[in-house]
Amino acid sequence: MKILLVDDEIEILNMLKRHLELDGYEVHTCLDPREALDVMGRELINLVITDIRMPSMMGTELMRELKKINPLVNIIIMTGYSNMSYVVECLAQGAADYFTKPFTHMETLMEAIAQTSKKIERWQQAMKS
Repeated sequence: MKILLVDDEIEILNMLKRHLELDGYEVHTCLDPREALDVMGRELINLVITDIRMPSMMGTELMRELKKINPLVNIIIMTGYSNMSYVVECLAQGAADYFTKPFTHMETLMEAIAQTSKKIERWQQAMKS
């Protein structure tokens, strides 16, 4: 499964990438949402994990643009802010889940990713039938 990580904090990207690669995922990282849109246009990405608040584009806008490129992409959002209005908006737009930063329970995030991976595998099997 291919995962795209989008966050303007390099430390978050590096930490998540290490964890995900250890679990066997192919991981792409982007510091800028516009770069993420380019990657999405070139690669078949199964899951995007993105921050909500970034300087060049809000996560809500990024979600809309990602869904235009691939309506079936699964998206998990991250936020370091206590304002839940953006989270609610993302969930209403079809985000699969959300997590707050800093990650105090990495295993919970990894479990959500594993569940999403299983769902994608079921879809892929169903399409082959």
